[in-house]
Amino acid sequence: MRAICILVVGWLAAALAGHAVGQSASSAAADTCRADIEDNKLDARELVCLRELGRLANRRGDTLSLQLENGTSKVYRTDTKACEADDAQHCVQYWLAGYHPVAHVYSIVVKYYEGSGVELVSARTGAKLLLPGVPFFSDDGANFLIIDNDYAHGGEYDLAVGSTAGDAPALQWKHAQDALFEWRHQRWIDEDHVALRVFPADTEQKCPDDNCDAVLVRFNDGWTVRRVPATSK
Repeated sequence: MRAICILVVGWLAAALAGHAVGQSASSAAADTCRADIEDNKLDARELVCLRELGRLANRRGDTLSLQLENGTSKVYRTDTKACEADDAQHCVQYWLAGYHPVAHVYSIVVKYYEGSGVELVSARTGAKLLLPGVPFFSDDGANFLIIDNDYAHGGEYDLAVGSTAGDAPALQWKHAQDALFEWRHQRWIDEDHVALRVFPADTEQKCPDDNCDAVLVRFNDGWTVRRVPATSK
């Protein structure tokens, strides 16, 4: 067990060292149609995606269409009139926010009268999975991480890992929601390790004791969170 912890700390140290490089490239990444970018400028994000994807996606007014690999299409229709009329029952808006060419999934931001989510849509079959936030993909696109820090109105988990390997994207592991902590994704170290930051809740993700590093580790058929002691950095 001690050997495993030492290895984990080593992986995390390497991940954190490379994080600054990743941050410097973030502005360039925001100009591409990636499925794992957190960006509230949804109209601009969609224009980037429509330009990059060409015939795979198009919008006409309130109608967004996605072409699937099985020869069919998937259509989303924003109800602008309902939203302008404050019709809470029917107000729903859709934006194309990303595409992962290796995982073969589209990322669709969905906004309701209250609340929002992200639909991960298989480009092969059109099967979808509604998520509370942006999926963060592993390098090969086979797995993705989900974070939900809204413990007041969120779902049953604050961390989850899913897979795109089947005909439909699906969650394979969930971490029971804990109102004491909030999480932030750093990066996938490899297919079995994800570097995270963990903060006391309601602190605006500030680290009061400089001890906020953690790593999510694949363990048997699931995952486990391991904190990295400050003295090990």
